[in-house]
Amino acid sequence: MRLDLGAGGSWAGNAVRSMPTRVWIISLASLFVITLPFIYHSHLPPLSWSKHHPHPPPPPEGGPPPPAPPVTAPPGKDGLKVWEPPDMDPLVHGVHASDGIKRKPTYPLIPFPPSPMTNPPQRDDIERPWLGAVICAAWDIERRMLIRYTWMKLFKNVPMDHRFVVSNPGPHWTDIVSQENKTYGDMIVLEHLPEDDFTANTVKTIEFYRWLVDNNQRYEFVSKMDTDLFVNARAMYDQKLLPRLESTPAGLRATVNYTTIGQFYYDSYHHASFPHGAIYTVTWDVVELLPKLQDQYHIIAGEDVTMAWLLMKGKQKVTMVVLSEAEKFEFDRTDMRPTPPGWGRTPWAREETDVTSSWHAMHGSNILAIHQLKKDDDWLMVTQEFNETGVKEMPPYPKDKPKDDGPKPSYPRPYWTKIPDDYWEVDYDGTFLCNGIWKLEPVDEVVLSRNSSSPASNPGPRAMPAGRKSRAADPPPPSTIFALDTAAADTINAGFVTGDKTDGSEDIHRVRRGKLQGF
Repeated sequence: MRLDLGAGGSWAGNAVRSMPTRVWIISLASLFVITLPFIYHSHLPPLSWSKHHPHPPPPPEGGPPPPAPPVTAPPGKDGLKVWEPPDMDPLVHGVHASDGIKRKPTYPLIPFPPSPMTNPPQRDDIERPWLGAVICAAWDIERRMLIRYTWMKLFKNVPMDHRFVVSNPGPHWTDIVSQENKTYGDMIVLEHLPEDDFTANTVKTIEFYRWLVDNNQRYEFVSKMDTDLFVNARAMYDQKLLPRLESTPAGLRATVNYTTIGQFYYDSYHHASFPHGAIYTVTWDVVELLPKLQDQYHIIAGEDVTMAWLLMKGKQKVTMVVLSEAEKFEFDRTDMRPTPPGWGRTPWAREETDVTSSWHAMHGSNILAIHQLKKDDDWLMVTQEFNETGVKEMPPYPKDKPKDDGPKPSYPRPYWTKIPDDYWEVDYDGTFLCNGIWKLEPVDEVVLSRNSSSPASNPGPRAMPAGRKSRAADPPPPSTIFALDTAAADTINAGFVTGDKTDGSEDIHRVRRGKLQGF
């Protein structure tokens, strides 16, 4: 029997017509067997009868995948989330921690020679419960001199000690730093650490805490500061520290424990909230705790992220005393008010400034710390607006506004406003808890309507964070409360700031009373 493919056709058709049916069947079967492996392992959808599972698509190009969110275990005995740091390779100024720790010192870490002060001042009986420590590079001598002869000298009557913390300066700088310490007696040298950017932004602060503990240098409060930060030490002590100190037979002692004072910050990449690293103050128990936790968990990340992750690992809650954006801010030169020709520059803010932004110029009387003063002329310009009692009175705005053709400020929102709602919980005592570790210190509250200095009669319902049921004992959520204090109420009266809508119709502002608190 032969296949009938019809009459006519080419020589190929005649050849096919002459082929036996059995040969056709064998040929087609062989062809199917040969092509089956290619079909089986192709990227086409699998055959329904095969056990093939397609490979996942390749990762998209353009960088590493986003970090995993922080891990939370089932609620603990108190019903709160149990937080763990995310399993990731942290970034430190653009460098992955796994790469940074592979770096070797470029010079030998020889022991730093003893360098006691040549002409030490006479000892006095003044008790100094506060240590202000500036973390700096060993070779940044010029900035240390600028700090010594500006805010440190200006606020010399504040009961605090000043120190500059450097790493091992290496053989080329050892004699210079040693001579500097002999002159001023205010240097702390962490001789086991190399002086580089990665070390300075990871373990340097915790190793400084370790040095204090090991050398029995106890203080009730320890502040870590950057070199580009001007601190109003008089106001910081009077407003934030003195109310948390009491006289005892043993001297001044803190009335709080496990407490930090700083500006609340949020890092979405590392999924953590923490005090902004430009300046924060901790109680002595935190100074003692963090090196112990580091010995146990060995976390290498940005120094402020490291603090948060260590506290998560240690399940240690810390009370967070929040500095508002009116108290601590990043100095924005574009927000400086314009001046008439020949008048020179002024660090004071323009009339339409926004003190709820994290970036602005000087405004008001409650300034505690100004960051981002990297240029010496900006530093000296700001210094002129302070005296030994604190910040000088803000000058009035000119009646005739000068010409203003320069760049305008953008007033970015504070990073803490980006904290996800599910990071917030209400602790058993009714205070807000963030990331399972930061307890917002409870304070009294007064609600102000915009352009009004009197409490609003009916502020409307308080919005709750998404996913959390309202309870009668809940305080207002942080997302509805601006980080303002009573000293900043004049900015509300002038209409410089905008509040969140809590009832769908009226913008309101919540201003804290009592402890000059944020949130």
